[in-house]
Amino acid sequence: MTSAPVIGRRTVLAALASPLWLAACGHGSSGSGSIRAINLTDDLASVDLYQSITNVSSASVLFGGLNTGVLSSYATLDANTYTLNVNSAGNATSLFTGNYSIAKDAHYTAVIWGPQASLRINTLPEDDDTTQIASGNTVVRIFNATETTGTLDVYLTSPGASLPSSTPTQAGLTGGSLSGFHQIPAGTYELRVTGTGNPSDIRLDIAAFALSAGQYSTIVLTAGRGGALVNSTLIVEQGAATSTPSLQARIRVAASVDHFGSVTASINDTTYGVQTLATNLITGVSPYTLITVATSTSATYSIQVNGATMFTGPLNVTAGGDYTFLVWGPVNAPQLSQLADNNNLPLAANQASMRLVNGVDNLSSLSLYVNHNPVSQGVGPGQQSSSYALVTVTNSAFIGAFVEVDDAIAGPVFLSSTNQPNGVPLSGPAVYSVFVLSGQSTPKTLLVPEL
Repeated sequence: MTSAPVIGRRTVLAALASPLWLAACGHGSSGSGSIRAINLTDDLASVDLYQSITNVSSASVLFGGLNTGVLSSYATLDANTYTLNVNSAGNATSLFTGNYSIAKDAHYTAVIWGPQASLRINTLPEDDDTTQIASGNTVVRIFNATETTGTLDVYLTSPGASLPSSTPTQAGLTGGSLSGFHQIPAGTYELRVTGTGNPSDIRLDIAAFALSAGQYSTIVLTAGRGGALVNSTLIVEQGAATSTPSLQARIRVAASVDHFGSVTASINDTTYGVQTLATNLITGVSPYTLITVATSTSATYSIQVNGATMFTGPLNVTAGGDYTFLVWGPVNAPQLSQLADNNNLPLAANQASMRLVNGVDNLSSLSLYVNHNPVSQGVGPGQQSSSYALVTVTNSAFIGAFVEVDDAIAGPVFLSSTNQPNGVPLSGPAVYSVFVLSGQSTPKTLLVPEL
């Protein structure tokens, strides 16, 4: 679709320390403004928002017990510059502090977003002139309220339209950034979000996304639990907020069955039909398959090894998550391990997040080292690292990292000095999984870049 930008206010009132967005004018003048807030954090079920006039020590609760996805009513504050603090509800420790300005007769929505370890507040001005909207049209912009999903493209298309033949409504939206306004015909669209430049890398798909005529609104994108998929919330200027979370999850299969056992896996849902996850996969890792998670019916997963069913039944798959189904062990008694993947990108450009997956039944305990530093230790068969570890990378095509996987009993399983003498090229920010899978005579080690 083709979108026409609207001439109007496009600035956002943000933390004054940030050069990314501009603050509104008018602070310090007589009169008052109005502010409300919404909790769109990744991992805080409820927050308290404190306010105080900047450089004044006493603070008071502006909004208390603000639950995830809940939009508060407006509060009135004198036009001035304020310090806002975010706390986990009922906790005295501040998780975020920033300075913001309130202008006379202005309205704002404070969006509280990000993970607890890296919270942010950005305030959206809400006084755009609706007389600039043509009859039958609506005006929308997109706020990428994520730091760990990478750069995104956003499509608003007619339902069912082909993405490869469509033009993004907003392309290349980096984390923490706000697009300009787009004036488009009001109506019901299909909202899809993809990784930038890759229409097949779908991160969100909302089949019916309604935009009403004569209003300005902001689509806020927030991170899903697995780090790749995103959720959306539509905030209408001086109007309601409507959350449309992802109904999808991503699943892949890792085949590690002895004697080259082939793995086939599928999901059968009474609402969404049958989807294939892997077909005759041997000693390898399939791409992720995007599935729609059942909301009112249970899905049945089916896994076969060499044509014989080894598992059939429900599995605990949650919308917004990434999962690996690791099929491993002897061909006559294979096992299934369901692994939760964490594909959140590191915040630093020179870091990579890494984990180790042990798919070999006769390797007792594996450890992963990068440049001789321990990354993960004591990973037993059918298990993954207890957590992802951050490693420093060079971001150089010529300088690789020394990667080593050792078994506690058998010794080295993989040495990059032997297999890749120039080292393993690692870039950042990125996420990697190191899979050790059952091979013909020796284990096979795969370094899989995520996202």
